[in-house]
Amino acid sequence: MENFGKYPHDKCFAAETEGKIVGAVWVRIMNDYGHIDDETPSFAISLYKEYRGLGIGTALMKKMIDTLRECGYKKASLAVQKANYAVKMYRNAGFEIIGENDEEFIMEIIL
Repeated sequence: MENFGKYPHDKCFAAETEGKIVGAVWVRIMNDYGHIDDETPSFAISLYKEYRGLGIGTALMKKMIDTLRECGYKKASLAVQKANYAVKMYRNAGFEIIGENDEEFIMEIIL
């Protein structure tokens, strides 16, 4: 969160129901495990457990992907643990595995 929003590549959307934030997706160009180059934003997404499996994460991902396209980005990336149920959601959103280590996949979407 440090300095989030200070840089033009920082973008975030939140899902809200009944006045409560239940999830969010954000991107930033940062040197994390999902970093592939200095032109590609890295995704992060989180939802409270009770709101998973309802399509909220998929809707947040789609909104961010559409926004990144509109802003002229060519691709986006993320890192995800291999055992994470969300790997399927990322694949369905258009991400492909481009690398891995023992525990995580690096995934990329061409926009």
